[in-house]
Amino acid sequence: MENGNTLERRRFWLPRVSVNTLKIAGAILMTLYFFGAAAIQNGILHVQRYTPEELSGLLAGDANAMLWAGIGSMAEIVGMIAISIFAYLTAKGAEHTSSMGRYILSVLAFALISEVPYDLAVYGRVWSWESQNTLWSVLIALITLWMMRYAEGRGAVTYVLSAVAAAGGCLWAVLLNCKFGWGFVLITAALYLFRKNRTISLIAGLGASLLYLTAAMGFILISLCTGEYRKGENRLSKYTYYAYYPIMLLLLALASFCLGR
Repeated sequence: MENGNTLERRRFWLPRVSVNTLKIAGAILMTLYFFGAAAIQNGILHVQRYTPEELSGLLAGDANAMLWAGIGSMAEIVGMIAISIFAYLTAKGAEHTSSMGRYILSVLAFALISEVPYDLAVYGRVWSWESQNTLWSVLIALITLWMMRYAEGRGAVTYVLSAVAAAGGCLWAVLLNCKFGWGFVLITAALYLFRKNRTISLIAGLGASLLYLTAAMGFILISLCTGEYRKGENRLSKYTYYAYYPIMLLLLALASFCLGR
């Protein structure tokens, strides 16, 4: 049997990821996704101007357009890794927040602020009902977790009530047509429901993340996350990350406009 010192030496060689590093990785991947969805699709390819049939014809007859379409698709596919990362961060935030109500209101405020930048970046117009920005998915996930919290302490009934809350959150996200909506809610709910057992929580979240092509890859970083900030690490306020989202979308909308001129 291995003693504690041997186990500690083995753990020493495993790379460790802090919460701050995980947030930065998520922000980079999210930017990559929207670079493909906004700057390339809107600014270079102008996909909103074409019907699906017309776009297929354009790509078939223009090698340059096909190349950019491939780059944009790859950027979005890789960027989807951020889905599971932000689901994990949302679940952890709900677990450790001192005020769930304040947390929800903060996300609501930034979801409202981000809607016009999102529509400008993704659709090239000030307002669109085609889909809502991803912070609405975070908001619905948080409200779902809040309901799940009230279902705790009821034995097996807890899991039934939590499943009902998660199903309601997924349906709400579908009706509101949020970006990555119901899948994001499901991953977050799975991580939160089994949070007292890290292994089961990660397995449940990983299973739910298979809804998306590459989101499961985010669990490589998540599994290495210590759940803490490193000593002396420069901790950015959560509001910095919230503010980054609409600013990033506005910059991509501007880039799309310049590229499309």
